[in-house]
Amino acid sequence: MGAGSIGSVVGGFLALSGQDVFFLGKGEHAESLLSDGLNICGIWGEHRVEKPRGATSIHGMIESGFSPEWTLLCVKSYDTKAALEDLMPVIPSLKGIISLQNGLGNIEAIEKAAAGKSVGGRVIFGARTLSPGKVEVTVCADDVLLGPVSQDCKGVEEVVEAFSVAGIPCRFERNILSFIWDKVLYNCCLNALATILKTDYGHLGSSPHTREIIDTIIEEFYLVARAKKVELISPDSSSYKKRLYEELIPPTAKHRSSMQEDIEAGRRTEIDALNGAVARIGKECGVETPVNRTLSQMIHFLEKAN
Repeated sequence: MGAGSIGSVVGGFLALSGQDVFFLGKGEHAESLLSDGLNICGIWGEHRVEKPRGATSIHGMIESGFSPEWTLLCVKSYDTKAALEDLMPVIPSLKGIISLQNGLGNIEAIEKAAAGKSVGGRVIFGARTLSPGKVEVTVCADDVLLGPVSQDCKGVEEVVEAFSVAGIPCRFERNILSFIWDKVLYNCCLNALATILKTDYGHLGSSPHTREIIDTIIEEFYLVARAKKVELISPDSSSYKKRLYEELIPPTAKHRSSMQEDIEAGRRTEIDALNGAVARIGKECGVETPVNRTLSQMIHFLEKAN
């Protein structure tokens, strides 16, 4: 559900491996995919999905008679609530809903709509839409991680196996929330700042001026995580800073924030699920997050300006 770049790649590889996949999407890309087929290129090779099953609405799926066991939720974070409302007719028969999204708040929304059926996913491969019906896998930093958020959700291992058989590097992770928060922290450190300053990640990491800002983002994030009793991958802020500057930024030094692309294209960003979410959760927990809040407000200004 949400047949954009990531959704198309995951759904496409699963379909090619023999899984029964139904694509749900809107817009020019989804319409082209459903009418003319899906082309996938990039670091995982050249592939084509002929005549994929799909529709542009949940009603179209229901009318087709397709009954899903698992829903892979790939919509933007700001569309999660509406997507779950659309899914309500099929939620009772689902084994689970797997979030393959960015940001904080998606898992909680799924659990609220479908208690006991929420599954977290950490996606750390990159994909982009080259043209309607054609997507490219651009980079893969690590395996996709999938894990149940609720102990009541069973069968996630079968999805991990399906991903692996399809050629999508994937493994099961019991502490999935720690990895999701870890990815959010990386995005909070770099996305908004790179967008506002119109620079790449390497320059952010090499300048003492921006490193001071990034360090404060990290400190605020760790305070919020501690308040929420979330155990992060790096045990403390100092070890994460070392990991960020020495291990995480160098391989992506020339990377340009996708948030900047959204701003330039006049699209809404996912800032409310990143720095904005840190600020919101901090306020709820009584933790001050002035830098994360300021970055969020600045991105909202750019959204409206464009």
